Amino acid sequence: MKTLLAVLLIFVAVSIAVLPAYAVVVEFSTDKTSYKKGDKIVFSGKADANHAGKMISIKIYGPKGEFVALTGGRTDFDSAIIVNPLDTTKGKFAENSAKQGKGIYNATVIYDDEPLYKGKWTIFDFSLDGSPVSPSAADILNQQSQPTQPTQPTQPTQPTQQPTQEPTPPQTPTCGPGTHLENGVCVITQSEPKPKTTHIPGFPDPNKDPQYYVDRYTNEPAYKEWFDRNFPGQTIYEVVGLPDPSKREVITTHIPGFPDPNKDPQYYVDRYTNEPAYKEWFDRNFPGQTIYQVLKITEPEPAPEPSSCGPGTHLENGICVLDEQEKGGGCLIATAAYGTELAPQVQRLREVRDNVLIGTRSGSTFLEGFNMLYYSFSPTIADWERQNPAFKETVKIALVPLLSTLSILNYVETDSEASILGYGIGLVLLNVGMYFVVPALVILKIRKLF
Repeated sequence: MKTLLAVLLIFVAVSIAVLPAYAVVVEFSTDKTSYKKGDKIVFSGKADANHAGKMISIKIYGPKGEFVALTGGRTDFDSAIIVNPLDTTKGKFAENSAKQGKGIYNATVIYDDEPLYKGKWTIFDFSLDGSPVSPSAADILNQQSQPTQPTQPTQPTQPTQQPTQEPTPPQTPTCGPGTHLENGVCVITQSEPKPKTTHIPGFPDPNKDPQYYVDRYTNEPAYKEWFDRNFPGQTIYEVVGLPDPSKREVITTHIPGFPDPNKDPQYYVDRYTNEPAYKEWFDRNFPGQTIYQVLKITEPEPAPEPSSCGPGTHLENGICVLDEQEKGGGCLIATAAYGTELAPQVQRLREVRDNVLIGTRSGSTFLEGFNMLYYSFSPTIADWERQNPAFKETVKIALVPLLSTLSILNYVETDSEASILGYGIGLVLLNVGMYFVVPALVILKIRKLF
């Protein structure tokens, strides 16, 4: 009996552990199979019952296999997928589809909190002028839906005096570009995932020095682990667009009598450091090599910074202040709270700013005034978060109402000045109520009790 009970417990534990790996989106499609610039792409579908009320993301890739756009939504409590229609005239889709051109586009839906789920995809045609795509997505989807016709057995025939005819080989159907024959049906060719096609929106930030990312990769183990997990098979230099020093061809130069083995190598290091003319001569004659490599001595460790300020800030007169290039571009408090600027919560704030507010005049005016206030205190609070884990967790909790209310903007129409102004005023009042009015009422209630 004990053995049977142990087996049952093990079976239940294993079932719970592996269940998320088999979660699927049951249905996923677009309202049409062909779009042109100016249309809105409407996504629909249904998840399994275990994934009702989950956040989802939809990645869109162009006919050249390159990333085009990312949009997000959720599943409701009936497991139906709810995503705002994607406007083909705005944002990353408009920018990248102009580069990708006409062709078949792929949309893949994934769960935000399940990185191991491979997703479910659908395809559609897109061209700027509405010209047809051949072969079209509809053709390929129709071919997939048609069952393979069984081959009828050949009836035996009586021998005749006619000479035997060579049997005619069956005709192989011809499939168009991007498809292949599978069980007698032309299906779309799904290329193997290539590590070098990984794209994360907003990374790397073109306004930052690429060396910033290289330094973080080199000095921060957690950042290195995150990068290696998201960009397998790629180096930090490939992703940020810098030449890899380890792959640089080194031209070994030999000059007779240099360096003199009877002289202390430090003599040459001091000359290289203190004499510009000597440094220029060395760099010209030994390209790609350092003075330490030529002398075959260990290069000293760089001197530590006088004070460590967080990402996006620098030391100025003994105080951590905001970098100029970061002003107006980073969510410093949220980034410090969640540990990375690529956290989903930070991405949502950035999407509201870039996709909703900046697109309207009233939204841009609001951001200008807000940034002046926000960046006057956010660097200090961000540094407090990095120095005090308890304060960091408190900020995380405080950000939950703000993130929840701002997510409303992802599910409403904000195409006009009036709508953005109305929703903006409503959200401001809602946040004032949650952050100030509700706590004040609670305090008054407590005072009455005591």
